[in-house]
Order: sequence, then C-alpha cells, then structure tokens
Amino acid sequence: MARIHIRLLFIIGVALLQTPLFAAGLVKQSIDTTDAMATLDNFDRGFYTPQVLHLKPSGGKPIEKPWSRLLHLRAEISEFSSHAWLGIDTTGGRKDTTWGKNQDLTEDALNVLQETFDNIRKNDGHVIVRICYDPWYNGRSNVTPDHEWVLKHVKQLAPVLSKNTDVIVALEMGMHGAYGEMHSDTNITYDRVAEATNLMLRNTPPELKILTRTGNYSAKVLGFDNWGVDFNIDGDKFKEIAKAKGDTMYRVGMFNDGYLGTQYDYGTWGADCATSICREEGVAWLEKYSINTPYGGEALTTAENYQVINTPEFLAYEGFRTHTSYLNIQWNNNLIDSWKKTLFKQKDFDYDPARVDSLTGFKYINDHLGYRFVLRESWMSDTVGDDGILRAKLRIQNVGFGNLTRKMNASLEIVVGLDPRDDSYGIDLYSYGVQLPDSIDFRNVHSRKIEIKGADTVMTFDGNNEISIETKVDGYQGTMQVYLRVCNEQKYNDCVAFANEKSSRSIYIGTFISDNRVKSSIAPRALPSGNAQKKNAPFVQRERNSVIIRDGEKSYRLNGAKTR
Repeated sequence: MARIHIRLLFIIGVALLQTPLFAAGLVKQSIDTTDAMATLDNFDRGFYTPQVLHLKPSGGKPIEKPWSRLLHLRAEISEFSSHAWLGIDTTGGRKDTTWGKNQDLTEDALNVLQETFDNIRKNDGHVIVRICYDPWYNGRSNVTPDHEWVLKHVKQLAPVLSKNTDVIVALEMGMHGAYGEMHSDTNITYDRVAEATNLMLRNTPPELKILTRTGNYSAKVLGFDNWGVDFNIDGDKFKEIAKAKGDTMYRVGMFNDGYLGTQYDYGTWGADCATSICREEGVAWLEKYSINTPYGGEALTTAENYQVINTPEFLAYEGFRTHTSYLNIQWNNNLIDSWKKTLFKQKDFDYDPARVDSLTGFKYINDHLGYRFVLRESWMSDTVGDDGILRAKLRIQNVGFGNLTRKMNASLEIVVGLDPRDDSYGIDLYSYGVQLPDSIDFRNVHSRKIEIKGADTVMTFDGNNEISIETKVDGYQGTMQVYLRVCNEQKYNDCVAFANEKSSRSIYIGTFISDNRVKSSIAPRALPSGNAQKKNAPFVQRERNSVIIRDGEKSYRLNGAKTR
C-alpha cells in the first residue's frame, strides 16, 4: 500500500513538471523610464509656421510644398467679397482700384483648397486652418461681406473641412475682420459670429474642433448673453447651458493672438468682469472644457506699463490649466528670441536646470506644448499560457501642458525572438500587430491638474495615468518583445512619439514567454495603489511670485535648491 502511494505521488509530480499550474502574476519590466528631453516629432502640437493661400474664382494655385509639418493655413477668399479691395490706385487715377465680388465659392476654388490639404497629408503634416476675407492677410479693415454671404460660404466650406479632419488640428473660425481675428470690421456683431460658427458646427463632424478669437465670442456661440455674470463654470446658469449643449461644450474653444502680451492678452480677456470674461473665469473654462481641444495662438511682447507674464515660468503654471498646445514660431519673433536666450529657472520633473546647464525657456515651452507622454512603469505577464491572454499594466505620465486632441488607435506590436538590448538591426524578424479596444483612449492620458486654493496653487494630479491591458495574442511560441503603438487609424505612420529614449513611433514595454503548455489562471498583480502614488506625488505651491516644488516632505525653490 505504501508502494502504491509513493508511485501515485511520483506520477502527480511528473504531471506538474510537464504542465505546471501558472499563477498569472505581473512582472515588473526592465525598461527605460526617463524623459530623454528630446524635441518630439508630434506635429499635431508645437510651434507652427504660417502660410497664406489665396483662393480665386478660377481656383488659383494650391500650396504644393508646406513650409512645415505643423502648418497654420491662412486661406483667404477676398475675391468672394465685394467689401474686400484687392488693389488700390496709388498712381493718381492711372490705375483702377479693384474689389472682390459677392459670389458663391466656385468648385475650382474649393478644389484648390482640397489639393492643399492633400499636399499637407503627403507631407505627413497637420494643419491649423483659418479662413477669412482679408486679402493676403495684410490686416485690412471692413473686408467682411454681407452676412448672408458669410453664411453661404460657411456651408460651402464645410464639406471640404469635414473631409480632411485627419489632418486638421483645429479650425480657427475666422470669416470676420482683419486677419480673420474678429475685429476692425463694421459688419461684425456677436450675433453674426455666433450664427456663422453654429452653422459650421452643425455642418461638420464632431472631430472638427472650432475656435473663436475671444472668450466672449465663444460664450455667445454657446448660448450665453450676460457672460460677465453667467460665464462662471460653478454658476447655476453655466451648468444649465452646459447640460443643454452636451458635447458641444467640449468642441468649442478659442485661439489667442494676443497671448501673454498683457494681463488681459491685448483685450482677449476683459478688464471689467461684470461685462466681459476676465482671465481667471476664462482660464477656468478652458481648463475644464478644452481638455481635448487645441488652444494657442501668438505670444506677444509686453505692452508698456503692463504686467509681464510672457515668461516660460508663467507658462509652466498657466499653460497646464489652459492646455496650451500650439504657438506661432514667427510671431512675436522678439519674444521667441528672448526665450531662446533665457535659461529656464525652475525644476519640472526631468526638466531640471541642475541636470542640464543649457536648458532654455524656449526648449521647455517647445517640448511641453500639447501632450508629452513618458512611460514610467510597465508590468506584464511573465508567461502567456494556454488561454493566450496577455495582461499588462502601464504607468504613463503626461508631462505636457495639454492632452491628445484627436482619436488615435492603440495597438501592440509583438516581435518574435528579438532581444531589445541587441543593437543588431536589419535581421529579418517576424512581428504581428494586436489591436487594443477603444476603451484604451490616449485622449484620457491627462496632463497634471492644478487647483487654486487660497493664495496657493496646488498640483492635485501629477499626470501619472494607469492603463490596463488584457488581450488575446497569437499562438506563436517562445520569447516575445512587446511594443506599444498609438497611431492614426487612417495613416499608419502617423503615430505618437513617446519622450523616452529610443522611442520613435512605438515604445518597448516588455517581454513575455508564450508557452501553450502552461495552464493559465487569472491572478493579475496590480501596480502600486493609486493612493500610494497620490501620497508621494509632487505638487506645486505658489507663494506670491515664487513657486515651490514639493515632493513628499521635501521642498525646493525655483532653482532646484532644497529648502528643507
């Protein structure tokens, strides 16, 4: 009897060795977790280059070679407005002054606009679009045609804009005034701007984000009349309108071509908060409702006798609240040159002047416009067994001012037999892709959250986001390396570059062994608890004009010196 008992134990033992029971814990991966501080080729955010497109009834010439991969397309349709003068007689009568003509946009003109979008796409670029009646964007006043023609042109432009949302970052709703900036024109009223903008909203898909020039114009578009009183995100009237507008609240934003020039941004924000939207009310609105809507414009030098706020250090505070994502590289050139010559003075995670002697304010701003994803931690199944399920948890920190503003598809690229530490590229290796569910949406990988608490500004969320993955993988056996890709569904090579070193259009997240002889059980190991992360998360506190970065019990001055 004893002999039989021993034999049974031996047989069971052999069975366990041949098909061991797999307790599917997650193993921390050996990966690069630092921000390499490189300027990334994510061209749906950053500094843009402006380029003018003059559309004619006969069509004109499309932009064949975009000047940058983030273009500010300044399309002008002055020849379709009887109020726009195209040329003026300066010869004492020997030459006629020429004017545009109120007329429908021609098929030829719309085709040239479409060809321009096609060329931007071929250039692997993206575009911020503004359309107006100012000839060659020279700042001429009173060029806007009668309102009925503006509405006709909006309806005619909408199909072309709708067709190109894969390359359009945002539409700056020009159509009125000098430079399309909704000023210097007697045909402009709040009601007319609101009617034209709402017509564009109704005739274009929700993917197209639409921006007006000021908070007051956006408020009118959204249905606010007494915005000095009612445009307060915590007020009952605001909540009532927000509920009625639904997702449109998150689609309408603003562009700011007076950015940081004064504490009022050259009239963008009001000085009388009883009759217009002041800076804090406007910033609070952008902070909540433009979370995935582009915001930016042109940063300006400080007007005489006004408060100086156009510093990298100020942007390192307010930029995170407004989710600032784009600026003009050419204007104001004097301010941008000063940023390039000025060292960044404070510590912001990996961007630490103590580590990099030549860290300029321009580089800090350039690298933080929009989103900036850093893979900080990766946990993954050490073995994928007979159920074929790969499980992983990632911690990704968004250290940029803003968030991803367009839908991107997340997928895994699984490479068979490649050691990521081996630099022997060019070997013919097999890889395959695994599409991840829509629930993994990188628009929700949010940047830090800052709150005003009395005299202090406190970071209540440091941009660390946890992503859980559970997906079926192919039945190939052996050691597999896994890469994460976040790409445009329509353009396979339009992918997010992560800030980690060696990241390009995909990022290495770990290795697992695929072995279908292993019995799988579900017992995933979680990342350290969110409470623990939050407890140890640094936060920012403002005391008058100084900023202290606190990390647990440690605190630092702007220059990185420890205060205690």
